[in-house]
Amino acid sequence: MQRITSTFVLASVLTSGLFVSLLGCTAGATYPPTSGKTVLSPSTPPCPQLMASGLRYAQQRLAPPGEILVFNLPPQTPFYVWDDVAIKLGEGSRPMTESDKVGMTMQQLRLNGSNAEVDVIYVTSDGVWQMATVHLEGAFGAEYRPSFVQRWLIPVEKPVFNPPLAGVNLNATEAPAASPIIPGTPTGNEPVDPTSKH
Repeated sequence: MQRITSTFVLASVLTSGLFVSLLGCTAGATYPPTSGKTVLSPSTPPCPQLMASGLRYAQQRLAPPGEILVFNLPPQTPFYVWDDVAIKLGEGSRPMTESDKVGMTMQQLRLNGSNAEVDVIYVTSDGVWQMATVHLEGAFGAEYRPSFVQRWLIPVEKPVFNPPLAGVNLNATEAPAASPIIPGTPTGNEPVDPTSKH
């Protein structure tokens, strides 16, 4: 009887380990979209927070001290996402404009459960454009925090200014859908109950 129990426990442990390893290999979700991966809506939490945290951490690690953070988001990012990221970044930062020659560009965001990565293009003190990946850890409902930045020492093309996508109405039927990887995520279209307490 002892052998059967031990075999059962061993089989359960191996099955659990296989299940966890398969979950670790899931494709995750990206913004902007990447072929074969789930698409993240840039306005759906935790995307704006991840963008802001990734950009701020990259600036702290890669830019000269005291330099203002001029940020640039991916093409076709709605204006209200730019506003949300700017609010989250706070003082010492501002959105990029067409006249800016230098800024930090958020190239791509990848989210896979409690792990996230934000690719940022920046210019070195030598005037070379490079990419770095900020790695973050967290959970929905809690802030994702940067853990480290990985520099890719390969020159990249200088990014161009991506103007915010204007004319998008949050109350329109085309407004962002709930997160495909976080069920029940609010989109901003739900009626607000004034009696609810958060």
